[in-house]
Amino acid sequence: MGVLRHKSIYLGVFLAWLALTLAVLAVYAGMALSQARQDHQRLHQQFQDRLGYQFAGIETALEAFAAFQSVPRNHTFVVDRSYARQLLVRYPYVAGLQLIRRVPAADAKRFTDAMRGLGETDFRLHTLDPDRQPLPRKANYYPVVFSEPANPATHGLDVAEVVGTMPRESQQVIVTRPFRLPGGELAYMMVRPASFAMTPEETRRVAPLTYVGVLVKTAPLVPGLSAFPAGLTVSVRRADQTDTELVHSASAAASALETRWFPRLALISRVPSSSQPYVLETRWQLGWSTLDRNVLTMLAGVLGLLLLALLGIVRLARLRHFARIREAAKLAHMAAHDALTGLSNRRTLDVALDRSVAQNTPCSLVFLDLDRFKPINDNHGHDAGDHVLKMVAERLSLCVRANDTLARWGGDEFALLLPGDMNAARERELLRRLTQALMEPIRWGEQSFSIGASLGVAHYPQDGTTVKQVLQAADQRMYRHKEARRSNPLAPPPPLAGT
Repeated sequence: MGVLRHKSIYLGVFLAWLALTLAVLAVYAGMALSQARQDHQRLHQQFQDRLGYQFAGIETALEAFAAFQSVPRNHTFVVDRSYARQLLVRYPYVAGLQLIRRVPAADAKRFTDAMRGLGETDFRLHTLDPDRQPLPRKANYYPVVFSEPANPATHGLDVAEVVGTMPRESQQVIVTRPFRLPGGELAYMMVRPASFAMTPEETRRVAPLTYVGVLVKTAPLVPGLSAFPAGLTVSVRRADQTDTELVHSASAAASALETRWFPRLALISRVPSSSQPYVLETRWQLGWSTLDRNVLTMLAGVLGLLLLALLGIVRLARLRHFARIREAAKLAHMAAHDALTGLSNRRTLDVALDRSVAQNTPCSLVFLDLDRFKPINDNHGHDAGDHVLKMVAERLSLCVRANDTLARWGGDEFALLLPGDMNAARERELLRRLTQALMEPIRWGEQSFSIGASLGVAHYPQDGTTVKQVLQAADQRMYRHKEARRSNPLAPPPPLAGT
């Protein structure tokens, strides 16, 4: 029971510490999650501001190029290219600028010849297909007639194949679905009308309606996320086309354990833009990097020291408790035993005899008084007398059973209480062993002491029904034995049980 109680105390302390540890970690996890939400909101806002700034620049470039085309002047591609280059330098998020003409199907051949006459020797109407397949016949074509940076491969590209329905109003802006460029890059276009005055000759040679377009490559819109926390993904898509992503960028992937144990944060917002209907979505799979290692190290150290302190306090308390128990046991032993011989004292034997009489349990009491002890004490000192008493106690202890009570009654007197009935044969054997144990001389340095003992035996309830009567009977028989030994040192203790 003591071992189990000892273990249960330590287990209780450990469980209390574990509960405190979990509570502290839960509080810290809540704080870390709150901080992660703030960091995620900040990152999302940074991406949104960046995209808003880029989209504003793209729209400004489109409007500026359209306004430039609307100015009445002698339009040449040389002038257009010079201005387009200025716009590209100022707005680096624009990948290219285009001029687009509406060409009726009936004028397609004449328009193609006119463009070739202007130096575009390889000009022809075609689709976005890498092999530049010819277009099917339709009412109008919308080929690219100018691009900056110059890209002859795109000249003649029917933008309507990408845009779908071309804008009709002067301020209307059409944003295309993302498409792959011949080089494999993902891009989209913004197209709007640009009206400007043309000479009669130009009116007869080309279509009266002109468009301007900007080409935007999507990859540069969102920077690489290698320097960002693991588990972060950023995507941009059209608000009306949830199945098509314009941009998708991700940092290092979170581990399977992080995906299972940590929450995922998600934010969705519309990118501020007057004409580009795009939505920004950022997702952050939290992981170990969310937790501050310095804080975790500090918490581990503090909680570890706390556990050691608690275990130390419990151990100290238990040591003090056991010390008090040992002290109490020592005091109890001192109260119940003789300090010199280590035998039970008179009070202990009295209690045992009282208990036997109170419970009406048969028992036998033997009184033993040493002979020739006083001369040893007087002639050789108390040390010699103490040695004799200790040796007598040791020898008598070898003659009794574990449940017998052997006590020093006082001075040179000893008493022995034996529970249970005792017949004559057993009594004779006991007295013989006690007498024989004291016959051998006791050595003290160079001295040798021969002692003997007078014994008196009384039985409960045969010799008395009270404690006093039993004590008196044993005492009287001991003195009768002492008188008998004066004339005959070998006289047995009278009378024996049953006589």
